[in-house]
Amino acid sequence: MRTWPVVALFLLVVLLPRSAAAAVETVSYKVGRDTVRAYLASPPRTSNVPGVVVIHEMWGLNDQIMGVADRMSRLGYVVIAPDLFGGKLGADPGLAQELMQALDENRAVAIVKGAIDYLRKLDDAPRRPVGTVGFGMGGRVSLATALQGADVQATVIFYGRVETTREGVAPLKAPVLGFFGVRDAVVLKQDVEKFQTALKESGKDARIILNEGLGHGFMNEDRADYEAEFSKDSWIRMREWLAEKLQGAPPKPPRTLSDFADEPPASPGTAAAPTPAPSGP
Repeated sequence: MRTWPVVALFLLVVLLPRSAAAAVETVSYKVGRDTVRAYLASPPRTSNVPGVVVIHEMWGLNDQIMGVADRMSRLGYVVIAPDLFGGKLGADPGLAQELMQALDENRAVAIVKGAIDYLRKLDDAPRRPVGTVGFGMGGRVSLATALQGADVQATVIFYGRVETTREGVAPLKAPVLGFFGVRDAVVLKQDVEKFQTALKESGKDARIILNEGLGHGFMNEDRADYEAEFSKDSWIRMREWLAEKLQGAPPKPPRTLSDFADEPPASPGTAAAPTPAPSGP
């Protein structure tokens, strides 16, 4: 097994607390007549811990997104990452775009709702707090799931398409945390600003972070737009926010990027060396 490049390994070291490795397995559940496959990553103890649904980008349920689920489980969550593409992977940008365009949003939301139900059936935990975390296409699905009335306690969006009106965000009940890039050619800055304004004017519990100089896909170490420093910053902000919303931790005051520079190291990990490729929704 090859180690990550130094910068990616440093990111992993910083973000993961010292804890036992995640227990992982492939699971399945029914959505209508169909069987949905999902990746489940669990901490050593799964009873009385919150859950997180990780929603993949247009690249599909690949090693990178399963790595995200592993990292989330090491933060103390039982994590499920459902396969929205029925086993297909976006091996190149053209195929990934085709898979994304063929995905019906309502169908994707139903799959995520099924994943939420799956987490609450584990250990017979019907009151388990659950959040959704989505990237690109999955960021949109994360938001859409909350808009369609899912019983979630936190909604995290990484550069996913947004709503731009007060009417569009009106159904939201869950708190929202969103990360976006000013240079994103897919989710435009002006749309993010309209989203932020609509949330504020509607009195929603929301925190929107619009990063200067970043494009699309800055969290994905396999993509050309990956930004290690801002990825580290975003992971830590998300970790603290989810701890507040799902684990009952006291809220922390807003911090700047420089405040994260001296975060203590944690357990290192390894993964296959990434090959940069074009970013996508």
